[in-house]
Amino acid sequence: MSNKEPKLVVSSDLNGTLVHQHTMSDMIRLYSGEEQFQGANAVFKRQTSGTATMEEAFGTAGPLTKGLTLRQAVQYTQEHMRYVDGFDDFLGFLRQNGMPLVINSTGYSVTIYSIIGKVGAEKVHGQIGNFLKFGLDGDCRSTLTEAELRTSVRLYFANLADAYFNETYDRIQATGEIELGIVDEAAKAGLITKYAKHHFPGMASSQIVHMGDTMGDSGGILGVAQAGGVGIAFNYNEALENFLRERGSSALERIHFVDKKGLRSNLTKIIPILEDLVIGN
Repeated sequence: MSNKEPKLVVSSDLNGTLVHQHTMSDMIRLYSGEEQFQGANAVFKRQTSGTATMEEAFGTAGPLTKGLTLRQAVQYTQEHMRYVDGFDDFLGFLRQNGMPLVINSTGYSVTIYSIIGKVGAEKVHGQIGNFLKFGLDGDCRSTLTEAELRTSVRLYFANLADAYFNETYDRIQATGEIELGIVDEAAKAGLITKYAKHHFPGMASSQIVHMGDTMGDSGGILGVAQAGGVGIAFNYNEALENFLRERGSSALERIHFVDKKGLRSNLTKIIPILEDLVIGN
């Protein structure tokens, strides 16, 4: 990434926006079993529809994730994650045009670190998210710091052959505890603004874009647009559309609707919006 101040900073949700799965519940389905998945899936559906708080959702999901190994968390992104069509081209466009991508998601930091390991640090500037805690043998008394977790994931990708035989990746397990980095739907707008202005002090609010697909991004999209930036509802569901059209009238000219929820949604359709914004700025 160039040291030159970017013309735009692009903030994006993860689940349903960049990838099709709801990664937090999907990992429970794969590694903890169907019964645990049903419990997590129910509360997360309430959260994404706006009828359960972030605290309620992750208070339920955290204990159901206990025992997930770091190897499983990393391999999930390699073997099971289904990226939305156009993902590679979209990231390539952002990199080529010097637009930093920040994954701003209630998904777990370990998942985002693993995506960065897969696609390259040059394509994802950073992350804002929630923190699933890991400890040796799942013991909360040996919880890894976030820096240690990030380094462990980076080293996994740096030497895949060593990681294959390294039992540490099996012994490091989720403790069942989650630290909320995003406490509610409205927090995403403030967090990306703070992030952008910290890393790029010359950035104006009008140069920030946030995109998401469900009510979990309602506050992020609306908040960024109301501050003069641009919100993009992408691969969006009906609840999000209704909310933005009803509550976002004062900023609706800065909110774009791209592809209703479905398997044919394509991230490259966002590129013309970003190109027009660069011309406008």
